[in-house]
Amino acid sequence: MKRGGGELPNDEVTTELRRLASALRTELGDSAEISGPTVDGGVEGLTVSSATDGSVEVWLMHDANSVAVGLDGCPGWDLPRTLESVVVVRAIIDAAAAGRVEVGTGRRVRSYRVPMPDGTVMEDNKTGVLAAMLEMPWKPRMRWGTSAAYGA
Repeated sequence: MKRGGGELPNDEVTTELRRLASALRTELGDSAEISGPTVDGGVEGLTVSSATDGSVEVWLMHDANSVAVGLDGCPGWDLPRTLESVVVVRAIIDAAAAGRVEVGTGRRVRSYRVPMPDGTVMEDNKTGVLAAMLEMPWKPRMRWGTSAAYGA
């Protein structure tokens, strides 16, 4: 996410993202830890994670220009700063909390598939340094499984 210049706007997107963080604390209770939202130089962020083995952490950052959301250490997705993006963020968090994220692991590569309510699938991956340096013309063999639900 590119850091936008200026202050974080006090608009409906900021309000809804903060409302989401508050609602998640209530809904997820002791099954998840919600850290943030914290503001750092015009960027506000939070993470939603669980101590459950095999669960997937969701991170979120937003600034004056966009909303970025991702899983674990992946680059994530840059979304426009709209209320529709808040709905997407919520769907990603819900999928992670319910253990509906597909996790693929390969040689120094980890991929994620998040099923969305409209039937589409959002995909992201994290490639280790060595795997990136030794990139092959073929895709690595992946073993796929499903993430664990928070508090499972």
